[in-house]
Amino acid sequence: MKRFFYAVLAMVMVAFFCGCIQDTTVILIKPDGTGTIEETALFSNSMLELMESLSDSMAGSDQQKSDQDNKEATKNDHKKEKEKTRDDLLAKMVKDAEIRAATFGSAVKFISAKPVKTDTGSGYTAMYAFQDISLVKVNQNPSDKMVAQKAEKSDPLPKEEFLRFTFIKGSPSRLVVSFPPQKDLADDKSGIPESTKAGEDKSSKGPDDQSLEMMKNLFQDMKLNISLRFEGTIVNTNATYRDGSTVTLIEMDFGKIMSNHELLKQLSTAKPQTIEETKALFKHVEGLKFETNNPVTIEFN
Repeated sequence: MKRFFYAVLAMVMVAFFCGCIQDTTVILIKPDGTGTIEETALFSNSMLELMESLSDSMAGSDQQKSDQDNKEATKNDHKKEKEKTRDDLLAKMVKDAEIRAATFGSAVKFISAKPVKTDTGSGYTAMYAFQDISLVKVNQNPSDKMVAQKAEKSDPLPKEEFLRFTFIKGSPSRLVVSFPPQKDLADDKSGIPESTKAGEDKSSKGPDDQSLEMMKNLFQDMKLNISLRFEGTIVNTNATYRDGSTVTLIEMDFGKIMSNHELLKQLSTAKPQTIEETKALFKHVEGLKFETNNPVTIEFN
């Protein structure tokens, strides 16, 4: 039963394009090329409650078969099972965080991980270390966090959109950040993915109000942030978003999109499957930060 529950969890979360995930990755880089990765992943309470309700209904069905007459006991068992389900889920996230070290590259080592709970969600914070930033890769697509929980080998894997780094030690040291090629956007001068256009052709009327409200509920808590923090002083960079010794590569808060009806319609119609598609769709939205220079260079000492 528990195995089936986690299978449902994986499928639902991937299907929603991790719409309820808050994913923050901060990479600390020292002048010698070593550093750490701090990763925080949170899933909204609404998503976790959905998973718990699925588990609760399954547990309730099994209990009714064996104990039809003891409703109060069943109710108490459901409550305990719900609490245990949340704890089990967080424990599994923490365990998977150790396995995820390999997704950053073979040279990245796991340091520690701990569960995190906030008013809006639960998840984990993990720390990793590397000896050479050039051997590190970072997947922009947060749905890769669900790969370890996928139930069927035949299930489609999330698209990998790796950021890659080239480091040259010196005085100053130089870091080059390369974004993945925008294959899906090739020869599309409008900057809107073909999947968006296809969706618009199929439904000229667009999504109804009920669908838009559902989109708001799914995406309003989604946040994605990838930033570089340098130990030292940045002396030269072409990065668009720099604040002191921090360079932000992506800062996406879907809460800022949810209040814009037209943008919400585009999101519902396009159903972007990659971060690069999402960038193209919302690159002109005020308040969202997408690095447009490729590659990005930072010199620091």
